[in-house]
Amino acid sequence: MRRCGPTLVLALALAGCGSPAAEVLANDAARTSTRASSGESAYAACRNRAAGNAAALIACADVAIAAAGQPVDTPEAATAFRAALRQLGDDAAQSGGEAARVLFAHQAVHVAQRRAELLSGALPHTTTAAVSPKGDATWARSRAISCRAHPVQQCAARYDALLPMLRPSQAKHATTSSVSPTTGLPLPSCAALKAEGKVGNALVDAFYARYPKALAGSDSVETVPLDAGALDNVVRYVVCIAGATDYDPTVAENGLALFASKRHGAIARHALVALARSSDPAAGAARRFDAQISGYLKSAR
Repeated sequence: MRRCGPTLVLALALAGCGSPAAEVLANDAARTSTRASSGESAYAACRNRAAGNAAALIACADVAIAAAGQPVDTPEAATAFRAALRQLGDDAAQSGGEAARVLFAHQAVHVAQRRAELLSGALPHTTTAAVSPKGDATWARSRAISCRAHPVQQCAARYDALLPMLRPSQAKHATTSSVSPTTGLPLPSCAALKAEGKVGNALVDAFYARYPKALAGSDSVETVPLDAGALDNVVRYVVCIAGATDYDPTVAENGLALFASKRHGAIARHALVALARSSDPAAGAARRFDAQISGYLKSAR
């Protein structure tokens, strides 16, 4: 039996341990990472090359997670954190489809980076609400080992506050069960978004908070009544955010349910393609976003 490489945290947990394709993708991502001057830029470059391929995106995340932990982790802490991600990754995979898998991997990168900031003392300390990681024995073990090695202020509570970022499906369910399907519409225009001045991760976080959760769920999206104007508004919004964030997977993964929808998918794709073929200033971004969404839809078949 072949052994799994040490950097394959998510690719093998989600794509199957020992998968030759997953190992090749992760090894290629690792080589690219060593040539880059910044872990964030290496991850972004890897995602660009992945071009929407789910296995490649997960392999990129693996390498970024390992790189984030290197400055702060002992071997024991690194092993415990990887075990927690594998367990949570298995839960994400069971929620259904490549979208859930890739979104988990991308969120895990952000968690790994913020965890490293927390343990190094670089993460600003704010008031932290109590979070109960029920049933997550592997997460609790990772927290205990990491906080023992790095006794920063309120380490346990702040460590647990990272956990909801790894449970987008649960957060999505909680939100969609308590709000009207049309809450949050219409979405801001591209001009309004530019006026807000958010860029990078701040813009991605704002998108995740603002995008209607009912549109992000494969089941809930079918219950949302959308006319042609509303669909055009949503499509233009996600295209604007995608272009402004260098096609961050979070945008595609949350928007995918709309384009895959039996009720709205065909019309949404038509609106996206029409925008891509138009003379609108957003046409270029629409073409790249259409290619990204097409990649996700093909991998999900």
